[in-house]
Amino acid sequence: MSAFTDKEFSISLGTPLRLYEFSREHQVWRYTNADHEIVFYEQAYLPIPIADDGIRQTGQTAADTLTLTAPDDLPVVKLFAGHPPSAEIWLTIRDTHFGLPGEPDSALVVWIGICQSVRWTRPGEVEITCTSISASMGRMGLRLTYERSCPHCLFDSSCRVSRLSWESGTHITALDGASITVANLPNNYYPGGAIRWGAADSIVEHRAIEARDGLRLTLLSGTAGLMVGQSIVVTPGCNQTSAMCDDIYNNLLNYGGFRHMPGVSPFEAMLFY
Repeated sequence: MSAFTDKEFSISLGTPLRLYEFSREHQVWRYTNADHEIVFYEQAYLPIPIADDGIRQTGQTAADTLTLTAPDDLPVVKLFAGHPPSAEIWLTIRDTHFGLPGEPDSALVVWIGICQSVRWTRPGEVEITCTSISASMGRMGLRLTYERSCPHCLFDSSCRVSRLSWESGTHITALDGASITVANLPNNYYPGGAIRWGAADSIVEHRAIEARDGLRLTLLSGTAGLMVGQSIVVTPGCNQTSAMCDDIYNNLLNYGGFRHMPGVSPFEAMLFY
């Protein structure tokens, strides 16, 4: 038996604590609910007032949601200010005990999931809502059905339109909180598209385009994180119709919809006179 198992199953020797690891691509933040720094596997976990409402495995997504209570000045929390981050933030929780060596077998991974939202509950404190990875695996998958509109995502392996051929580089000349004005844009269809840029932390951020008026692009979730003079890459969108697929992208051969579906279902009750 390992030292962790001995303490975990003992009656009076256990001194439990938890290690919380947040990760976003190459960025990692580590915290613990202990009163001092904990070193596990050569990684330091900083002591902060953090707690969770307990790990549950009922099989129901809503019931299994994990809620963390943490300070509002954490870098992870700031990523949710104004709009959620483009990349998912993963949370890994490990259980260990005081006094154990920082070896891989001295802690046990008890929960893995994704941070979904942050709610500011009181001054200096937030609640972070997280869903487990098992809940995401239990969601119903999308099924391909007969429909007039195209079910493919623009630039995916079924659409086969080259993203690189349609991306446009430009820079921001003005912004007002809800929209940006750019220096130049080709005459493409942009509503439903997106912009992307490299943030200061080397993370690529994305923002969806809601509408276009000349060189002015209205963005979903606003312009937080953007500034005048910043270089961005603009990608057009698609309204999933055969007309746009043919006229704009010249890609009717890969159109996934059924344009000539009848307007009335043959399975509906109909009276013929």
